[in-house]
Amino acid sequence: MFEMTEERPTPRSAAHGRCVAIAAAVSLLTLVIVVVGVALLLAPHGPLAPDFKLTDQSGRPFRLSDLRGHTVALFFGYTHCPDVCPTTLAALARAKRKLGTDGARFDVVFVTVDPRRDTTAIVGKYVRLFDPSFIGLTGTEAQLAPVYTAYKVYHQALPAHGSAVGYLEAHSSTVDFIGPHGRIRSFGDWSDTPDELAAQVKQAES
Repeated sequence: MFEMTEERPTPRSAAHGRCVAIAAAVSLLTLVIVVVGVALLLAPHGPLAPDFKLTDQSGRPFRLSDLRGHTVALFFGYTHCPDVCPTTLAALARAKRKLGTDGARFDVVFVTVDPRRDTTAIVGKYVRLFDPSFIGLTGTEAQLAPVYTAYKVYHQALPAHGSAVGYLEAHSSTVDFIGPHGRIRSFGDWSDTPDELAAQVKQAES
């Protein structure tokens, strides 16, 4: 009588199988790295700027994505701001002039953090003080809240004792530079000089 025996893999065949599996895994990982690397090389640098819809100074709907093809400086502030906002917008206006003809492809977008006071008319009058091409945006608090969250904007109303404006808004002062492909390329600040801001614009364009 013959007894059936189960054939067990030899140590050599088991090792060979493990080597094949490892080689396949390494090949797959290499392919993934190559694909990701090529995608990063072909894609513009930086994360996509979150799109949003608000109301411009003329009362018309505005989407950030409408400015694709241009470089954008996105800044959040309010028209009653005593220092940070006028300083920043004046520096951006001078930076735009320093760019010469290239300034035509550079847009400054000002978003209010004080929608209770900053109507479309008030925002429009304010941004035109710095440059007639500047875009001023406002909206309801419900419309603005997700925009603040997306761009990590801090703002808080503070009492202004003895002031005619009633209250002030403490707020972040970051300038987001968005390239022509809609990606955030760098960040500026209200303390940057016009030359530094112009350099940021050129960097965002590249």
